[in-house]
Amino acid sequence: MIFRWFYISTSRLAEDESDELVADIVRDSIPRNRKLQVTGALLFTGRHFAQYLEGPATSVDTLQRIILDDLRHEDIRTIAEGAYPCRRFVTWSLAYVPPARSGERRIERLLTDAARAREDCVEALAQFMSESAMMGHA
Repeated sequence: MIFRWFYISTSRLAEDESDELVADIVRDSIPRNRKLQVTGALLFTGRHFAQYLEGPATSVDTLQRIILDDLRHEDIRTIAEGAYPCRRFVTWSLAYVPPARSGERRIERLLTDAARAREDCVEALAQFMSESAMMGHA
């Protein structure tokens, strides 16, 4: 059993600097996540973030506290949290799904529905992120 935290937030990044700042997030997160034995994925649509983190509960809790204090986003909404039977992102310290892959209306709709705690949409969003990572698009 591992622990997971899955959230959606609203980006506070200016459009002209978002690519560089999100690249910084990914670059800094990969070694930290490896050290903490956390795997997961980050989706960025240009307007929203969605991140799925999984690993030891203490490690996920550490990252959760860091993320909740991060001024690069606001309106952080937990959409799934707690013990989970297996990892989704076994080989990804942090898979990244950039705006070009995630900007589709379908994904924005999934984000909106998942934020309303629609379990089927939470699962569909996690599945999309997982498939993107497995297909090498992350």
